[in-house]
Amino acid sequence: MVVVACLLGVATGLAGRVLAILGFYEVLAALTLSVTAVALAHLLRWRPRAGALVIALAAACTWLAMHRLTDAWGFRAEQAQAVLRESHDMAEDFLVSGADTPLQLVDLGLNAETGADGVRGALLVQWYAGPLVLRAIGLERRLPAQPLVQALLLSATLAFLTVLIRRALLHLTSEPACAICGRYLKRQQLGRVSAHEAERLTQAWMRGEAAEPEIGNREAGPVVLQETCTAGHSTRPGLALVQFRSRSLGTGGAGVLARLAAQTAAEVSPSPR
Repeated sequence: MVVVACLLGVATGLAGRVLAILGFYEVLAALTLSVTAVALAHLLRWRPRAGALVIALAAACTWLAMHRLTDAWGFRAEQAQAVLRESHDMAEDFLVSGADTPLQLVDLGLNAETGADGVRGALLVQWYAGPLVLRAIGLERRLPAQPLVQALLLSATLAFLTVLIRRALLHLTSEPACAICGRYLKRQQLGRVSAHEAERLTQAWMRGEAAEPEIGNREAGPVVLQETCTAGHSTRPGLALVQFRSRSLGTGGAGVLARLAAQTAAEVSPSPR
């Protein structure tokens, strides 16, 4: 997750030098890292619990740090390119400062303005300029440079990223896994059932009876999902009755009305002689 967050931070930092809108890359990073976290948990057969918060916070901090550092590096490089284009007009500046390259001249300017050179000086320049609202080619708009506003935005960004990634991971705790290999079960939608059929299935599955659902062509109603192990350990596929919520990105644990657990060979009791 840290490696993915690092690469994503570099990519969004470079893209933000061309086009940036307040909140756009933060939302993009939150969604991308959430999907990545869930995919890695499936791949590693990991059941997130207390570690979800640590992973979410580490990914959020890594992305934000790399995004800001890459943006500052790009700012410093662009300033050096601007000096190079105007080198003839800035010959006196080179002579007075003693700088040999455009980048050295930029660093001298950063050091004079912020007390630091390099990427650190570029970071401080952007901090003093205020929070970025909009950046397009040849256009940049920022909020007033208030330390409190900057700190609040940083805290809000970290909190937003951490909460969304952690929530995505914790959704996995409600997804069933194979009792033999630990893989998350593959879900396949079979169709929808009526409210009466949903009540019958709920009562039967709660008693442990393997009642088969009567699927109908309906536009509304609970959905029946079939759950099987991708490694072939399911001797009987599991079934889940799910009520999708209109304002949800997924089913989640609260959306599951009833479940008939999948059965594996290890769970089948031997027949009496």
